[in-house]
Amino acid sequence: MINSDRARVIGRVADHLAAQRLGHPVRVAVDGITAAGKTTLAAELTAAIRTRGRPAVHLSMDGFHHRRAHRHRQGRNSAIGYYQDAYDFDTFAHTVLTPLGPGGDRTYRAGILDLATDEPIDEPPIRATPDTVLLVDGSFLQRLAGLWDETLFLDTSFPIARHRGTHRDATLLGGLANAETAYANRYHAACRHYLDEHDPATNATIVVANDDLDHPLLHRIGGTKNDTVALFSYGTLQLPQVQLDRFGRRLTGTPDALPGHRTDWITITDPAVITTSGTDRHPIVRNTGNPADTTPGTLLHLTTTELAAADTYEVDAYRRTRTHLASGTPAWSYLSSTSTP
Repeated sequence: MINSDRARVIGRVADHLAAQRLGHPVRVAVDGITAAGKTTLAAELTAAIRTRGRPAVHLSMDGFHHRRAHRHRQGRNSAIGYYQDAYDFDTFAHTVLTPLGPGGDRTYRAGILDLATDEPIDEPPIRATPDTVLLVDGSFLQRLAGLWDETLFLDTSFPIARHRGTHRDATLLGGLANAETAYANRYHAACRHYLDEHDPATNATIVVANDDLDHPLLHRIGGTKNDTVALFSYGTLQLPQVQLDRFGRRLTGTPDALPGHRTDWITITDPAVITTSGTDRHPIVRNTGNPADTTPGTLLHLTTTELAAADTYEVDAYRRTRTHLASGTPAWSYLSSTSTP
Protein backbone atom coordinates (compact mmCIF):
# COMPACT_ATOMS: atom_id res chain seq x y z
CA MET A 1 0.00 0.00 0.00
CA ILE A 2 1.34 3.44 -0.96
CA ASN A 3 2.03 5.86 1.90
CA SER A 4 -0.59 8.63 2.09
CA ASP A 5 1.90 11.45 1.37
CA ARG A 6 3.24 9.58 -1.63
CA ALA A 7 -0.28 8.77 -2.79
CA ARG A 8 -1.18 12.48 -2.65
CA VAL A 9 1.72 13.47 -4.92
CA ILE A 10 1.08 10.60 -7.31
CA GLY A 11 -2.59 11.53 -7.40
CA ARG A 12 -1.90 15.18 -8.21
CA VAL A 13 0.48 14.29 -11.03
CA ALA A 14 -2.00 11.71 -12.32
CA ASP A 15 -4.77 14.36 -12.27
CA HIS A 16 -2.59 16.66 -14.33
CA LEU A 17 -1.67 14.04 -16.92
CA ALA A 18 -5.17 12.57 -17.16
CA ALA A 19 -6.56 16.05 -17.89
CA GLN A 20 -4.46 16.42 -21.05
CA ARG A 21 -6.50 16.07 -24.25
CA LEU A 22 -4.19 16.48 -27.24
CA GLY A 23 -5.86 14.50 -30.00
CA HIS A 24 -3.02 11.98 -29.83
CA PRO A 25 -1.47 9.93 -27.00
CA VAL A 26 0.16 11.98 -24.24
CA ARG A 27 3.89 11.15 -24.28
CA VAL A 28 5.35 11.48 -20.78
CA ALA A 29 9.04 11.13 -19.91
CA VAL A 30 9.82 9.97 -16.36
CA ASP A 31 13.39 11.20 -16.20
CA GLY A 32 16.11 11.26 -13.54
CA ILE A 33 19.56 10.01 -12.63
CA THR A 34 20.24 6.28 -12.31
CA ALA A 35 18.37 4.79 -9.31
CA ALA A 36 16.26 7.92 -8.76
CA GLY A 37 13.13 5.76 -8.48
CA LYS A 38 11.83 6.27 -12.01
CA THR A 39 10.49 2.79 -12.75
CA THR A 40 8.53 2.58 -9.50
CA LEU A 41 7.02 6.04 -9.91
CA ALA A 42 6.09 5.43 -13.54
CA ALA A 43 4.30 2.21 -12.58
CA GLU A 44 2.40 3.97 -9.77
CA LEU A 45 1.39 6.82 -12.08
CA THR A 46 0.21 4.37 -14.73
CA ALA A 47 -2.10 2.69 -12.22
CA ALA A 48 -3.38 6.04 -10.90
CA ILE A 49 -4.15 7.36 -14.39
CA ARG A 50 -6.13 4.21 -15.19
CA THR A 51 -8.30 4.76 -12.12
CA ARG A 52 -9.13 8.19 -13.57
CA GLY A 53 -10.62 6.60 -16.69
CA ARG A 54 -7.71 7.05 -19.09
CA PRO A 55 -5.87 4.15 -20.74
CA ALA A 56 -2.22 4.26 -19.68
CA VAL A 57 0.87 2.37 -20.87
CA HIS A 58 4.22 2.06 -19.09
CA LEU A 59 7.38 1.45 -21.10
CA SER A 60 10.98 1.34 -19.91
CA MET A 61 14.06 2.43 -21.83
CA ASP A 62 15.57 -0.87 -20.68
CA GLY A 63 13.87 -2.33 -23.75
CA PHE A 64 15.57 0.19 -26.03
CA HIS A 65 19.24 -0.38 -25.19
CA HIS A 66 21.83 -0.87 -27.86
CA ARG A 67 23.34 -4.33 -27.93
CA ARG A 68 26.17 -4.99 -25.50
CA ALA A 69 29.03 -4.61 -28.01
CA HIS A 70 27.75 -1.14 -28.93
CA ARG A 71 27.14 -0.13 -25.32
CA HIS A 72 30.69 -1.06 -24.31
CA ARG A 73 32.57 0.09 -27.41
CA GLN A 74 34.20 2.99 -25.50
CA GLY A 75 35.08 0.74 -22.55
CA ARG A 76 33.08 -1.23 -20.03
CA ASN A 77 33.56 1.47 -17.36
CA SER A 78 33.39 4.54 -19.60
CA ALA A 79 31.03 7.25 -18.37
CA ILE A 80 30.86 9.03 -21.70
CA GLY A 81 30.33 5.65 -23.34
CA TYR A 82 27.31 5.01 -21.14
CA TYR A 83 25.95 8.48 -21.83
CA GLN A 84 26.40 8.28 -25.59
CA ASP A 85 25.95 4.58 -26.35
CA ALA A 86 23.62 2.93 -23.83
CA TYR A 87 20.26 3.73 -25.42
CA ASP A 88 19.09 3.58 -29.02
CA PHE A 89 17.29 6.90 -28.92
CA ASP A 90 16.97 7.12 -32.71
CA THR A 91 15.02 3.87 -32.94
CA PHE A 92 12.97 4.77 -29.87
CA ALA A 93 11.99 8.11 -31.38
CA HIS A 94 11.18 6.51 -34.74
CA THR A 95 9.17 3.56 -33.38
CA VAL A 96 7.48 5.13 -30.33
CA LEU A 97 7.44 8.90 -29.92
CA THR A 98 6.93 9.99 -33.53
CA PRO A 99 4.06 7.58 -34.35
CA LEU A 100 2.32 8.53 -31.08
CA GLY A 101 2.70 12.24 -31.76
CA PRO A 102 0.70 14.66 -33.93
CA GLY A 103 -0.17 13.09 -37.28
CA GLY A 104 1.25 9.69 -36.29
CA ASP A 105 -0.46 6.35 -36.93
CA ARG A 106 -0.41 5.51 -33.17
CA THR A 107 1.43 2.21 -33.65
CA TYR A 108 4.47 1.69 -31.45
CA ARG A 109 6.97 -0.93 -30.30
CA ALA A 110 7.19 -1.96 -26.65
CA GLY A 111 10.88 -2.85 -26.95
CA ILE A 112 13.63 -3.83 -29.36
CA LEU A 113 16.11 -5.69 -27.12
CA ASP A 114 16.01 -8.27 -24.33
CA LEU A 115 18.58 -6.72 -22.01
CA ALA A 116 19.29 -9.97 -20.15
CA THR A 117 20.00 -12.09 -23.23
CA ASP A 118 21.28 -9.24 -25.44
CA GLU A 119 19.04 -10.54 -28.22
CA PRO A 120 16.79 -8.38 -30.41
CA ILE A 121 13.02 -8.48 -29.89
CA ASP A 122 10.81 -8.57 -32.97
CA GLU A 123 7.24 -8.44 -31.74
CA PRO A 124 4.22 -7.03 -33.61
CA PRO A 125 3.61 -3.30 -33.12
CA ILE A 126 0.87 -2.16 -30.74
CA ARG A 127 -1.80 0.39 -31.60
CA ALA A 128 -2.64 3.01 -29.00
CA THR A 129 -5.94 4.82 -28.64
CA PRO A 130 -5.91 8.60 -29.11
CA ASP A 131 -6.52 9.14 -25.38
CA THR A 132 -3.72 6.84 -24.17
CA VAL A 133 -1.20 8.24 -21.72
CA LEU A 134 2.26 6.77 -22.34
CA LEU A 135 4.78 6.87 -19.48
CA VAL A 136 8.39 6.05 -20.27
CA ASP A 137 11.01 5.68 -17.53
CA GLY A 138 14.67 6.09 -18.31
CA SER A 139 17.80 8.19 -18.03
CA PHE A 140 18.81 11.05 -20.33
CA LEU A 141 15.29 11.38 -21.76
CA GLN A 142 15.46 15.11 -22.37
CA ARG A 143 17.97 14.42 -25.11
CA LEU A 144 14.75 13.86 -27.07
CA ALA A 145 13.47 17.38 -26.36
CA GLY A 146 10.55 18.33 -28.57
CA LEU A 147 9.14 14.81 -28.77
CA TRP A 148 7.63 14.69 -25.28
CA ASP A 149 4.32 16.28 -24.26
CA GLU A 150 5.22 16.24 -20.55
CA THR A 151 8.57 15.66 -18.86
CA LEU A 152 8.68 14.63 -15.22
CA PHE A 153 12.11 14.95 -13.60
CA LEU A 154 12.55 12.87 -10.48
CA ASP A 155 14.97 14.95 -8.43
CA THR A 156 17.00 12.58 -6.25
CA SER A 157 20.40 13.40 -4.72
CA PHE A 158 23.43 11.45 -5.86
CA PRO A 159 24.29 9.97 -2.43
CA ILE A 160 20.79 8.60 -1.91
CA ALA A 161 20.47 7.30 -5.47
CA ARG A 162 23.91 5.69 -5.19
CA HIS A 163 22.92 3.90 -1.99
CA ARG A 164 19.71 2.62 -3.57
CA GLY A 165 21.34 1.63 -6.82
CA THR A 166 24.42 -0.12 -5.46
CA HIS A 167 22.36 -2.25 -3.08
CA ARG A 168 19.83 -3.02 -5.81
CA ASP A 169 22.49 -3.94 -8.39
CA ALA A 170 25.15 -5.52 -6.16
CA THR A 171 24.45 -9.08 -7.32
CA LEU A 172 24.23 -8.07 -10.97
CA LEU A 173 27.51 -6.12 -10.81
CA GLY A 174 29.53 -8.69 -8.85
CA GLY A 175 29.22 -7.40 -5.30
CA LEU A 176 28.71 -4.15 -3.44
CA ALA A 177 32.27 -2.89 -3.94
CA ASN A 178 32.05 -3.38 -7.70
CA ALA A 179 28.66 -1.70 -7.74
CA GLU A 180 30.06 1.32 -5.87
CA THR A 181 32.83 1.63 -8.43
CA ALA A 182 30.44 1.27 -11.37
CA TYR A 183 28.12 3.95 -10.04
CA ALA A 184 30.94 6.36 -9.26
CA ASN A 185 32.88 5.91 -12.50
CA ARG A 186 30.20 5.06 -15.08
CA TYR A 187 26.53 5.47 -14.25
CA HIS A 188 26.47 8.59 -12.10
CA ALA A 189 29.43 10.11 -13.87
CA ALA A 190 27.38 9.85 -17.07
CA CYS A 191 24.42 11.42 -15.29
CA ARG A 192 26.57 14.40 -14.35
CA HIS A 193 27.34 14.91 -18.06
CA TYR A 194 23.60 14.89 -18.72
CA LEU A 195 22.79 17.38 -15.95
CA ASP A 196 25.51 19.73 -17.17
CA GLU A 197 24.40 19.58 -20.82
CA HIS A 198 20.60 19.62 -20.49
CA ASP A 199 19.70 21.07 -17.06
CA PRO A 200 16.72 18.69 -16.94
CA ALA A 201 15.27 19.95 -13.65
CA THR A 202 14.87 23.46 -15.09
CA ASN A 203 13.42 22.29 -18.40
CA ALA A 204 11.05 19.63 -17.06
CA THR A 205 7.34 20.40 -16.87
CA ILE A 206 6.95 18.46 -13.59
CA VAL A 207 9.55 18.13 -10.83
CA VAL A 208 9.19 15.72 -7.89
CA ALA A 209 11.82 15.46 -5.14
CA ASN A 210 12.23 11.77 -4.32
CA ASP A 211 14.93 11.46 -1.65
CA ASP A 212 12.31 10.30 0.86
CA LEU A 213 10.28 7.58 -0.86
CA ASP A 214 7.42 7.83 1.65
CA HIS A 215 7.30 11.63 1.53
CA PRO A 216 8.11 12.89 -1.98
CA LEU A 217 7.64 16.60 -2.65
CA LEU A 218 5.87 18.11 -5.64
CA HIS A 219 8.12 21.05 -6.48
CA ARG A 220 6.70 22.16 -9.82
CA ILE A 221 3.93 21.19 -12.24
CA GLY A 222 2.29 22.63 -15.33
CA GLY A 223 5.32 23.84 -17.26
CA THR A 224 9.00 24.74 -17.14
CA LYS A 225 10.61 26.87 -14.47
CA ASN A 226 9.76 30.16 -16.19
CA ASP A 227 6.20 29.35 -17.29
CA THR A 228 2.99 30.72 -15.78
CA VAL A 229 -0.41 29.03 -15.66
CA ALA A 230 -4.02 30.23 -15.40
CA LEU A 231 -6.02 28.96 -12.42
CA PHE A 232 -9.66 29.74 -11.68
CA SER A 233 -10.42 29.90 -7.95
CA TYR A 234 -13.90 30.07 -6.47
CA GLY A 235 -12.86 29.18 -2.93
CA THR A 236 -10.20 29.69 -0.30
CA LEU A 237 -7.28 30.17 -2.71
CA GLN A 238 -8.72 33.67 -3.14
CA LEU A 239 -8.08 34.45 0.54
CA PRO A 240 -5.03 36.65 1.32
CA GLN A 241 -3.88 34.45 4.21
CA VAL A 242 -4.00 31.31 2.06
CA GLN A 243 -2.07 32.99 -0.75
CA LEU A 244 0.60 34.23 1.64
CA ASP A 245 0.92 30.82 3.24
CA ARG A 246 1.05 28.82 -0.02
CA PHE A 247 2.72 31.27 -2.41
CA GLY A 248 4.51 33.74 -0.18
CA ARG A 249 2.78 36.64 -1.93
CA ARG A 250 -0.59 38.19 -2.65
CA LEU A 251 -1.95 37.49 -6.12
CA THR A 252 -3.76 39.96 -8.33
CA GLY A 253 -6.68 38.34 -10.12
CA THR A 254 -9.60 39.27 -12.37
CA PRO A 255 -13.26 38.37 -11.80
CA ASP A 256 -14.55 35.55 -13.99
CA ALA A 257 -17.02 32.68 -13.80
CA LEU A 258 -17.29 28.97 -14.57
CA PRO A 259 -20.47 28.20 -16.52
CA GLY A 260 -22.21 24.85 -16.32
CA HIS A 261 -21.07 24.22 -12.75
CA ARG A 262 -22.86 24.32 -9.38
CA THR A 263 -21.31 25.16 -6.01
CA ASP A 264 -21.80 22.85 -3.02
CA TRP A 265 -20.06 22.70 0.35
CA ILE A 266 -17.89 20.10 2.09
CA THR A 267 -16.35 19.76 5.54
CA ILE A 268 -12.54 19.68 5.53
CA THR A 269 -10.78 17.44 8.08
CA ASP A 270 -7.13 18.23 7.20
CA PRO A 271 -5.84 20.27 10.18
CA ALA A 272 -3.25 22.16 8.11
CA VAL A 273 -5.84 23.30 5.57
CA ILE A 274 -8.25 24.33 8.32
CA THR A 275 -5.52 26.34 10.06
CA THR A 276 -4.45 28.08 6.86
CA SER A 277 -7.94 28.89 5.60
CA GLY A 278 -9.47 29.58 9.02
CA THR A 279 -12.46 27.31 8.38
CA ASP A 280 -13.43 23.69 7.87
CA ARG A 281 -16.28 24.58 5.51
CA HIS A 282 -15.09 24.94 1.92
CA PRO A 283 -16.97 25.35 -1.36
CA ILE A 284 -16.67 22.65 -4.01
CA VAL A 285 -17.87 22.80 -7.59
CA ARG A 286 -19.56 20.04 -9.58
CA ASN A 287 -20.02 19.91 -13.34
CA THR A 288 -23.74 19.93 -14.21
CA GLY A 289 -23.59 20.81 -17.90
CA ASN A 290 -26.48 23.20 -17.33
CA PRO A 291 -25.60 26.66 -18.71
CA ALA A 292 -27.90 28.22 -16.13
CA ASP A 293 -25.52 27.05 -13.39
CA THR A 294 -22.63 29.49 -12.99
CA THR A 295 -19.92 29.69 -10.35
CA PRO A 296 -18.28 33.11 -9.82
CA GLY A 297 -14.65 33.40 -8.84
CA THR A 298 -11.26 34.84 -9.72
CA LEU A 299 -8.84 34.10 -12.54
CA LEU A 300 -5.31 33.89 -11.09
CA HIS A 301 -1.94 33.57 -12.81
CA LEU A 302 0.57 31.39 -10.97
CA THR A 303 4.09 30.15 -11.52
CA THR A 304 4.47 26.41 -11.97
CA THR A 305 6.00 26.23 -8.48
CA GLU A 306 2.92 27.96 -7.09
CA LEU A 307 0.61 25.58 -8.94
CA ALA A 308 2.40 22.70 -7.21
CA ALA A 309 1.82 24.47 -3.88
CA ALA A 310 -1.88 24.82 -4.71
CA ASP A 311 -2.04 21.12 -5.63
CA THR A 312 -0.64 20.08 -2.27
CA TYR A 313 -3.00 22.45 -0.44
CA GLU A 314 -6.21 21.06 -1.91
CA VAL A 315 -7.52 17.85 -0.31
CA ASP A 316 -8.41 14.69 -2.21
CA ALA A 317 -12.06 15.71 -2.63
CA TYR A 318 -10.82 18.10 -5.34
CA ARG A 319 -9.34 17.20 -8.70
CA ARG A 320 -7.59 19.77 -10.89
CA THR A 321 -8.91 19.74 -14.44
CA ARG A 322 -9.04 21.95 -17.52
CA THR A 323 -12.04 24.26 -17.88
CA HIS A 324 -13.20 27.16 -20.06
CA LEU A 325 -14.39 30.27 -18.26
CA ALA A 326 -17.21 32.66 -19.13
CA SER A 327 -14.61 35.05 -20.54
CA GLY A 328 -13.48 32.35 -22.97
CA THR A 329 -10.20 31.86 -21.11
CA PRO A 330 -8.99 28.28 -20.65
CA ALA A 331 -7.88 27.70 -17.06
CA TRP A 332 -7.25 24.98 -14.51
CA SER A 333 -9.93 24.58 -11.84
CA TYR A 334 -10.31 22.35 -8.80
CA LEU A 335 -13.58 20.46 -9.25
CA SER A 336 -15.20 17.70 -7.24
CA SER A 337 -13.26 14.48 -7.79
CA THR A 338 -16.55 12.60 -8.06
CA SER A 339 -17.82 14.67 -10.98
CA THR A 340 -14.74 15.16 -13.19
CA PRO A 341 -14.19 12.93 -16.24
